[in-house]
Amino acid sequence: MKALSKAFAFATVITLMMGGTSVFASRSNPNIYINGEKLDIYANVTYLGTTLVPMRPIFEKYGMAIEWDNSTKTVTASKDNKLIVLTNNSYDAFLNGEKVVLNQAPSLEPTSNIFYVNLRFISEALGASVTWDKTANDATININFAK
Repeated sequence: MKALSKAFAFATVITLMMGGTSVFASRSNPNIYINGEKLDIYANVTYLGTTLVPMRPIFEKYGMAIEWDNSTKTVTASKDNKLIVLTNNSYDAFLNGEKVVLNQAPSLEPTSNIFYVNLRFISEALGASVTWDKTANDATININFAK
């Protein structure tokens, strides 16, 4: 019994160290559509229900200028009158200088150096509506900007 407890504890620690937030259901990697156009991007849904996507492709898709500060692991993205600042493993985001507390911190994947950010937060900060369509086997995220 003691060995089983140690094995469970070890597995839990490894899962948490590796991000442990992934949902393993088939709906964990939803399709994403922006104004009806399918986006070819990897998306991962965390156990908190937050959809994380790689920062560079989503900011570029939204036409945002990107600055990465490697020393602080902070990205600053801007477009028109919107300025978004996100820091690795920080629940505090900044939108036009105002602090916004996120339900899931953005994170830098150490092996690939990909910075994952909250899709809903970024989309809504830019004025989009975000909806989910779920079926038994998959999910679709629809992001729509008013025209």
